[in-house]
Amino acid sequence: MSPERPAPSRLFLLVGPPAVGKLSIAREIGRRSGAIVVDNHLVNNAVFVPMGLDRGGRGLADTDALRARVLDVVLEATLAAPAGLSHVFTNWLPEDPDNAAHVQRLRELAAERGARFVPVWLTASADELSARVDSPERAERSKLVDAGVLRELLTIPSLPAPPDAIEVDTSRMSIEQAAAHILASSRVLDPSDPAGPAHIDGA
Repeated sequence: MSPERPAPSRLFLLVGPPAVGKLSIAREIGRRSGAIVVDNHLVNNAVFVPMGLDRGGRGLADTDALRARVLDVVLEATLAAPAGLSHVFTNWLPEDPDNAAHVQRLRELAAERGARFVPVWLTASADELSARVDSPERAERSKLVDAGVLRELLTIPSLPAPPDAIEVDTSRMSIEQAAAHILASSRVLDPSDPAGPAHIDGA
């Protein structure tokens, strides 16, 4: 009997507004699957913290070039990772050609690694997002905690989900349920996975 072929590596991209649960879900996916979590604040805080952006530093737009350089390094390091490793990227992506290009860049990175690209679009009701945004855990990670600013951001159109995206509403779903749903959905959509199709709970 031939040995079971290992499950293919994946590059998950979790996209959604602030407070939708991207990092918490990414960490739970990482805990369950061994995937490496590459949160957007890994890139942003490398610039925001030394610039003192949370202490009255320059505006966000002034950081674009620096953050782009950090992102280049992060993606280069991801490409250099062993082939069997999976990754979970997170981001909030308003509708913009540059953000669409970023998604395509990650899709191509996954292909270059021989990994399956799994785009995941997360949503939640505005009331639920407002209730979550000022949590102490978010403040500790230098994330947005101002409900007024959040309401303004929610008026900005989000980047549309690609046709192959898994769409998850986290309004009434726990972190554990959301992570299980995403992992199960990615297996259902990938017949090459030796684990086979999975039953999806909490859909």
